[in-house]
Amino acid sequence: MKQEAIAGMILCAMGLAMLLISPNVWWKVAEKWKTKDGSGPAKSYTVILRVLGVVFSGARIALALSSL
Repeated sequence: MKQEAIAGMILCAMGLAMLLISPNVWWKVAEKWKTKDGSGPAKSYTVILRVLGVVFSGARIALALSSL
């Protein structure tokens, strides 16, 4: 397999995971242990996760198109 195809699959998986899994779940796994009160993620955190999901999915599409 070409490196571009493998990288594209990884980016697609990351993008889909960030879009499909609730930002609250991501926060509980990655950030909750870092807070004192564990009150929940900030609105900006959820927005950033959604934007990153779109960016990774867009990168996957760009890699797929460039490897044609």
